[in-house]
Amino acid sequence: MHMTNSGMMTTMSGVSYEQFGKEVLCTQIRFSMLDAVFEVDHEVQRQLDPRKRKDIRNYILECLEKGEPFYFSPFVFSSRGNIKETSNGFNLKPGSKLYVLDAQHRTSALSSAVSHLKSRKEAAEEAGNWNDAKKVQGYLEILTAYPVTVQIYLNLNQQQERQLFTDLNAERKEAHPGLLLQYDQRDKYTELTRSIANELQLTMEIEHKRSRLTEQNTAITSLITMRKCLLAMFEGILTVKTGDPYFRGCKERDVPEIAKAFFTSWQQLFPKKMNDRKKYACGVTGVQVALAYTVYMLMREQSISHMEAIQLTQLLKKKCTWKHDDPAFKHMYDKESGQVRNHSNSTAVKRTMKEFLLLIHEERKRSNAR
Repeated sequence: MHMTNSGMMTTMSGVSYEQFGKEVLCTQIRFSMLDAVFEVDHEVQRQLDPRKRKDIRNYILECLEKGEPFYFSPFVFSSRGNIKETSNGFNLKPGSKLYVLDAQHRTSALSSAVSHLKSRKEAAEEAGNWNDAKKVQGYLEILTAYPVTVQIYLNLNQQQERQLFTDLNAERKEAHPGLLLQYDQRDKYTELTRSIANELQLTMEIEHKRSRLTEQNTAITSLITMRKCLLAMFEGILTVKTGDPYFRGCKERDVPEIAKAFFTSWQQLFPKKMNDRKKYACGVTGVQVALAYTVYMLMREQSISHMEAIQLTQLLKKKCTWKHDDPAFKHMYDKESGQVRNHSNSTAVKRTMKEFLLLIHEERKRSNAR
């Protein structure tokens, strides 16, 4: 970054290429530099989720304190024609911004982590804790120098940005997700999912390749859905997870046992023909993830263990038929088809979780009143 007569000039090295018919710059820049030039256009982006930002920020801070590396997939931005290639590299016009397309929460979480550390350093200095202040300063230096890999679309207009944002966040799917779950060795949730599925293969039919199960498929769940359940149950995350696991409310060594107990509990909780998706909703992704999310919420609100929370979900046996037209699923029941629809989005999963919690609390009160 250097000054010109008209202001601050940001110069980047990198490689440009064409993707989806659009010119893209791939580069890596320090977060301090990115923090100075990124912008959120709320006509393109959805509203920021403070809870998601907080979760990512806490993950970053935990890694810093443990001395562990943390990784993010490439951040995606748009320069709106304000980056020009020169003999020295790629220059961002002074006063211009990079507009976030796919990284709003990660970028905001990094900024939040910097602000958090600055406040901690200032508090330590004011209290005369110079060793603590020096340690926090070290974290700040690591974070501001953190290398962020970015893809920058060079010539999109706002309408094209909105379309790309939709593609990235709604339509994009990994190629052969089931195969990735079978063979990817880098992700701990993936490894955990495969391990649990292997242990349960004699008692449960699990789909290993397809991400969506049709009414004709006899499997009760899939590797893709199981991974979503684990993420919801251990971290309360219903969207994409970045970085290493941050298991809440339990020790990492207990995670496999808890995970196995959750899926095994379905045998007692769901009807015998639970894999009949035409008759029962317990075989659809959104309901299974909502049940896992219910375990997470019970654990947090009741200050109980995952195992105790899993046991509490058994109270749903007396309150829910698991059929598509059950009142617990009224928010997503489609009368015309006689099936639940749009059950997997975050809003539907949260609503289903709240219905489950309500039923569990009602049954506990009824049992205690006897």
